[in-house]
Amino acid sequence: MLVSTIIAVTLGMAPVNENGIVSGDYSRIVGRFSQTVDRSGTTHVRGFHRLTGAPYEITIDKAGNVEGNVGEMTITFQIRDVA
Repeated sequence: MLVSTIIAVTLGMAPVNENGIVSGDYSRIVGRFSQTVDRSGTTHVRGFHRLTGAPYEITIDKAGNVEGNVGEMTITFQIRDVA
């Protein structure tokens, strides 16, 4: 699932290769999370890091821009489909 992969990358649990590609199913490793979509189409994901317990909040906008706050850290990156 795409959201699980985004969470895993944000939390540093999923390897990203030199071409920026991530593959695999990370749904089990990231555990439970809540997901909502606001009126603008931005997805908000919240949960707790399974290994450290740190809370995280991730926003994903329609353009594929991701911003994640994990504990005291902020991580940003962009997602896109690879054809």
